[in-house]
Amino acid sequence: MKLRIVAMGVLLAAACLGQDAQGALQKAVALAPAILYLSPDKASAKVGQIRPGMDIGVQSSSGNFVQIFSGASGWIENQGYVTLDNPQAPELIFGAAVGYENQAETLSGQDEAARDASRLYLSIYSDFPASTRAAEALYRGAEIPWEVKLSEMPRRRTPEERQFPDDSMLRRVESKYPGTPWAARAAYQLIIEHFTCGDWTEKPQCVEKEIGRYRDYVGKYPSGPYSAEAAYDALYREAIAWTLYSRPGALQNSGKAAQYKRQVAADADALARNYPSTDWAAQAALLAFKVERGTPLEVPAATPLGGP
Repeated sequence: MKLRIVAMGVLLAAACLGQDAQGALQKAVALAPAILYLSPDKASAKVGQIRPGMDIGVQSSSGNFVQIFSGASGWIENQGYVTLDNPQAPELIFGAAVGYENQAETLSGQDEAARDASRLYLSIYSDFPASTRAAEALYRGAEIPWEVKLSEMPRRRTPEERQFPDDSMLRRVESKYPGTPWAARAAYQLIIEHFTCGDWTEKPQCVEKEIGRYRDYVGKYPSGPYSAEAAYDALYREAIAWTLYSRPGALQNSGKAAQYKRQVAADADALARNYPSTDWAAQAALLAFKVERGTPLEVPAATPLGGP
């Protein structure tokens, strides 16, 4: 967000130098890509490009062109942007962001579309903080680059060596909009940062730590959009812990196995009670059925959510 503030500061400074009698600077947000021309003529030199979500300052017009400032001065065709004084601006920007996000999800090699979508969403949070769209826009604007960068992180030899992208924007969703579904979504995204303990079969205490993380999440967000899934995530790990402690070998521990068997049964009942008619409740019932009958689960070779 600091970059947006700095960019707008440059924009305003340039505007103050460039204003003339033709009109005052009008703040706007680009909705579509635009070529920045040196003069109001498509035959003139191209001096840059405007990307969706960029702040621009519109000053004067000439024919089908408008003079704008966005760090640099130039002319664009008089289309593909919305001024901030337009009552529909947040909705129009949101609609454009959804379009670019869909492009990024359905077409290969659409990293630029993802960046455009994120920039548009964040412009709503920045320019229209009182909008009913602001919380969702901040979450979606933060989640898109987080997911892209997470997919690009190199795989590590062990979970302990995992690294994660900057999470400050997702955490801002939690701090700015506590108790909202969007804060709950952001918190669920960030649970993966705690998956650095190690391999389950070598360190069963890592399973126990992950159970605690999911239980804490459900306690904080009992009715969030991912609460049923998080409750199942905890129960699944309880069933894994029962498997590890009940099967013959160095990890066998009848006391802990009995403890997790009881916990699986109790939590499956709670999941059915708190999240009835969900897929997660049905899957939880199946896990409890297997554990009750002594059927061990298949322990994955790598921890879920991507492994190391």
